[in-house]
Formats: sequence, C-alpha cells, structure tokens
Amino acid sequence: MKQVKIKNIILISMVLVCIYLSSNVWLKLPDLFKRNTESDEGYIPNVQIESKILNVIRPVKNVIKYNEYYTITYSDEQDMWGMAVVVMNDAFKSFDKNSINESAAFPSQYLKFDFNTDIPVEIFTGNFKIENKEINNTIKGVKNVIIDLENPRAIYIYNGENTVKIESTGIDTGEIIGVVKAMNLADEPAYVFNQKIGEETIQAPVPLENTALYPVIVQSELNIFDAEATDKIAKDYFRNSYDYVRKSVEVSGNTVYVYRNKKILKISSEGLLDFYDTTSELKGSSDVYSSLVRAIDFIGKFPDFPEGLYLSDVDNIEYDGNDGFRYTFSYKIQERPILFSKVRENSALQIDVIGDSVVSYRRFIRKIDESQIGRMSEIQVLSAFDVIMGNLYAEENEVDGGVPELKPLKKEMIKDINNIYLGYFDLSRILREQVLRVVWVVEAGDKTYIFNATTGALIEEWQ
Repeated sequence: MKQVKIKNIILISMVLVCIYLSSNVWLKLPDLFKRNTESDEGYIPNVQIESKILNVIRPVKNVIKYNEYYTITYSDEQDMWGMAVVVMNDAFKSFDKNSINESAAFPSQYLKFDFNTDIPVEIFTGNFKIENKEINNTIKGVKNVIIDLENPRAIYIYNGENTVKIESTGIDTGEIIGVVKAMNLADEPAYVFNQKIGEETIQAPVPLENTALYPVIVQSELNIFDAEATDKIAKDYFRNSYDYVRKSVEVSGNTVYVYRNKKILKISSEGLLDFYDTTSELKGSSDVYSSLVRAIDFIGKFPDFPEGLYLSDVDNIEYDGNDGFRYTFSYKIQERPILFSKVRENSALQIDVIGDSVVSYRRFIRKIDESQIGRMSEIQVLSAFDVIMGNLYAEENEVDGGVPELKPLKKEMIKDINNIYLGYFDLSRILREQVLRVVWVVEAGDKTYIFNATTGALIEEWQ
C-alpha cells in the first residue's frame, strides 16, 4: 500500500514538473511575438540621440559670395554650420511678426547653406524645444539658410518658394562672418557666371575644376563572408526571437533571416542590408521630428552610425492606414556627393517610420578600401563646359544617311541648367573593389544628366 502511495506521489510530482517546464515554453511564447524593442512600452527618446539630430541635418554644400569671390565648398572644417544652428535657435526664440520680412531679397554678399531638399522646419523647432506655430506656418521648410556678411543681426531662410528674413538684436552672426572673411577664397574652386553657348546663357555658375581623385576604390561596410558578424546583426535585430529565426543562404550569395514570414532581414551579396517588419504594433506619435529621432536611434544600432551621413529627403508615407515618414540619407566620399545608379534602385540609407515603429530599413554604405590607397591619385578630367558642348545636339551632328548622332542636350535646354557639380557615381554591382566613376552632374529643368568626367559619355539620365 505504501509503495502505491509513493508511486502516486512520484507520478504526481513528475506531472507537476512537466506542467511547470511546459509553461516556461508555451505560456511565454506570446512574449516572443513582440518587437522586443524600446517601443514595447512606448519608445522614449534618448537625450544623446536627440543631440545627434543636427549632425545629420546638414547642408550638402556651402555657397560663398564675398567681394569679387564666388565659390562652393563641400567641406566645413570650421564648423560654420554648427555656428549657424546656434543663430537659428536664437532667431526662432525671438521670432515674431514684427521681426520678419516674408519676401526678402538675397543679400548681395552672403554665405548660403544649401540642403538637398526642403527640411521640415518642425525638425529644427522640435530639436530646439520651441513651440511657436507662427514659425511653422511662416517658414514651413528650410532649403537654404543664408548669412548676410554685412549685417550680423539678420538671418535669411529660403523654403523653396520665398525667402524669410528674420532680423533682431537677439541674433549675432559675427562669429560666422569672421570665419568667412578670414578664409583665403582665392584658393577655393572658381566659377564662371553667365557662360554663353551660342545665343543661350547657362543660368547656373559653371565650376572651373578640372582634377579629381581617381580611381576611388570602395568596398561594402559589411563583410558578408563573415558569418559571425552577420549573425550578430541578426541577433541584435531579432533579439529574444532569434532562436525561432530561420536562416538560409541563397545561390546568389544573399543571406536571409526570417521570423514567422513577417519579419525579415536580408543581406545581399553586394552588401545591401534590408529589414522588413510587419509584426510591429503601430502606435505612438508620428510627427516628423519624433519619428526622425526614432530613425536615428535605430540607425545607430544596426549595425552602427555611418560617418558623414546627412538627411537628403523626407517623404510622407502611409502603411496599413497609418501615416508616417520615409527618411532618405546620403553621404560623401572625398568631400564629394555620392550618386547611386537608379538602374539598381539603391540609396545610401532609407528608413520608414510609422509612429514608434521602424517598418522598413535599407542600408547600402560604401567606404574607401584602405588597401587600395596606393592606386588612387589626382587626375585631369574634362571641364564641365567641354562635357556640355560634347553632348549638345545640333543639326550638324547628322551623319550620312540622315541618322542623327545621339546627344542628350539641346540648345533650348541650356537656359534651364540650374546646377552643375562634380561627384562620384556608384554602379553598386560588386561587394569589393568597386571603382567609383568621377562624374559631372548637370541638372536642367526636371532632368538630371550624369556624364563620365573622363570620357564625357552619358552614363544615366534621371527624371
């Protein structure tokens, strides 16, 4: 009888142990379905993250017109933009209708900070912790910030439509003006104005540069052959769910991590990092500033924050009936803008944020291959003027048989040219030892032409 009781006690104990162990597996499964990020409890912005915002909200170039000099620089060694941010903060604090002119003309001598796109002014006011609807309604966006080199009490902001002048005793641009006046502008790249081609005049200043570093050899920031490194990225992303992730390597060389067919991480053979998440609970604020803070935080973790990154575009998006934002970033190499082939549909970095949730993230960052530095040197390139002339269609281009030689530019387009600059073009084809082409970029109307700066040949045309 005692043996039966003992057996029953042992059996019951075993059943209880099994129930307990099973509960640790099955009853906790719902936790695995969560995103496992800060946003589970509502994303809380970090002060250190917010301090990085204005490191990526940077102009792509600085335009200086002072005395007889006109030049464009793509570097900012004196941190003039950092000084301008302080001035903007002061200007916005003292902003009122009595201190502004909403249709001001550009000053005759100036320093202009030029952005790739109109940056929503809410990003600046959000970072400055300034709540003033008049600023948002009046300025709306920031395409240019202009410093008057003859008036330290004023700052101008161009929003793509009109120029707003803010003038106040609380504004002091004296430090920036001093930096510009101390520069040896004679050593900076020169430009020519009102360049005529036939009867037409190019409206944009034409750069007189004729040298560039070439070849510029780059490689992906990711080594896809390092399985340990790629697995770490996946573990950081999926976190507690990683044990339930299915990993596969495709014939093409792409590595794919999948969780429940709804949360996917793909690292392509070319080094493109691609996240996609449909498991997120879309909640929280979706204003353009707090969403950008969330984006910057995410970028810094997967895998880390790229050097020289800057915001190049902001778009409104909709996802499952929820409004959000798409932030596109670019970067420079050798202080020149990087352009990616539109054939490959790549950008340096693109992130979609809905509320507190990052639903999509694509990252394709290159860096100079330090082992190939010895192969790189300054070379002579064709002038911008020669490239334009070599691609200008005229009737005399017709060859025997009446078949015209293909030329992308026409005489009537000359007056529509609004921007010309030297950059680097990434074909985005291979992981390592990808050679960037040095290119002349000509923007005319709503079209962009990419020309090889060493041969003059058209590489791509965008619209």
